[in-house]
Amino acid sequence: MLEPVLVGWPVLRDVVMNALAARGHLVLCELGDVRFFVDPSDRVVGAWLMWHGGWQRREIDAAVDVLSAAQRLPANAVFVDVGAHIGTHTIYALRSGRFARAVAFEPAPRNADLLARNLEANGLSHAAVIVPKAAGAAPGTAVLYLHPRNTGAHAIGEPPSVDGQARLDVPVVRVDDELARLGVPLEAVGLAWVDVEGYEPQVLDGLAKLMARSVPITFEFTPSRYGSESKKRLVARLAEHYTTVHSLGRLDSAAPIGALAAREHTDDVLVY
Repeated sequence: MLEPVLVGWPVLRDVVMNALAARGHLVLCELGDVRFFVDPSDRVVGAWLMWHGGWQRREIDAAVDVLSAAQRLPANAVFVDVGAHIGTHTIYALRSGRFARAVAFEPAPRNADLLARNLEANGLSHAAVIVPKAAGAAPGTAVLYLHPRNTGAHAIGEPPSVDGQARLDVPVVRVDDELARLGVPLEAVGLAWVDVEGYEPQVLDGLAKLMARSVPITFEFTPSRYGSESKKRLVARLAEHYTTVHSLGRLDSAAPIGALAAREHTDDVLVY
């Protein structure tokens, strides 16, 4: 009932969010066929789920449609979510009916707890495995910097904001190795979804076996954070195994994979 007022009055909306966050409350968002517990201190994904009813579900649906049309989704496919946050994309993928199981990587403990809670709230705990670790090029540990207002923007490598100085050490694994440990056959993976705030080149290094099989990958292409040489190497590696790139954020037409070399804007892209 309050949505029309609060969406139209950002100041009032912030008062409500601040009050809820200060008390440590979670908010349960009932959104049609999905439901999410959100932390009101998260002013991006949490706020969008509360006030707008979803978060990037269009991108998941677009990826599924493209891969289905290209006959690239195997039966009973596995969805691999790297940087799963609180589970929006894992749950959307499982709700699409095209994925039987999911493996979700999320290193931030608070996010991983909400991810588990949201899987349970949607009756999907049996269909997903949570890996409470970061993904990278080699096993070890890394420093995860925490964003104070955007729990989906925690980042490895550098603070995500000028006031984002909180940090914690997290274990790092290669996705290929972890899938093998879990007994997930590479040929069963239908789509790997990667959203790791500029750490995509390192994560893709740890997806070498999946890439060698040309398993479709969606990732947040962020050239401003890679540097020119890293971007060039990334595009060259993708070109070894994939032919096509499809923009999910901008809904551009499919293009040859080499077109990524000329792109300077951030976008969610599907390569296959």
